Amino acid sequence: MMLVALLMIALPYPSFTFEKIVLIGSEDTKASSTGRLLNLIYTEVFRRLGYELQYIGYPNERANLMAENGTVDGEIQRAASYEKVSKNLLKVEEPSFSVSVAAYAVTPGIVLDGWESLKDTDYIVEYRRGSKVAASALPTVVKPENLSTSSTVELRLKKLIAGRTDIYIEQEHVVEETLSKFDKAGFDHSTMYQAGIMWTGYSHLYMHKKHAALLPKITEVLKAMKHEGLVEYYKKTAEKAQ
Repeated sequence: MMLVALLMIALPYPSFTFEKIVLIGSEDTKASSTGRLLNLIYTEVFRRLGYELQYIGYPNERANLMAENGTVDGEIQRAASYEKVSKNLLKVEEPSFSVSVAAYAVTPGIVLDGWESLKDTDYIVEYRRGSKVAASALPTVVKPENLSTSSTVELRLKKLIAGRTDIYIEQEHVVEETLSKFDKAGFDHSTMYQAGIMWTGYSHLYMHKKHAALLPKITEVLKAMKHEGLVEYYKKTAEKAQ
């Protein structure tokens, strides 16, 4: 299967001009290994369907607004449950891959496992603004006065390390990428650790409803690429680039 995938990568692109599909996502995700993986996957998906992909990053809330109002063609990564709150975006049923949201701390001894483990605690908790999974779950288990949002992962992690918050909730890959930047800058984050996994689910592509007819075609192509071993190959490529 891997040989088939590699041969397909080597095939030259057709010389005709593709119609463009513009997908949006958060800036943090786009700059991460997950963003590179998403770009590789959906560049090939849309190439096979006769489109040229443009993947752009914006602050999370703005990205969501642009996708919902049809300024762009879709949002490249959202949880499966996002279809329950979205008004204009339709979920591609075949997931891109699995994703985990974790809790991070610096105070020794904090151990968490799922959202319910935060119930009846007095931890000061922060999460990234625009994260629909965290925004839906955290208000049910954390006191309102102990909960806040942020827009910049790097600054929020520094705030956590400085002891100004107890818990920061974020996707694992986003934290890993940010910590790699800290390493390059010589910033000490040795006191920070992962206190537990809060949620694991699947990442899905969401397309604006004007592209409803494309959804089953995207699913078909994505399944074929997984069967060929191409998605797994892309995953290794994206991790190696990191």
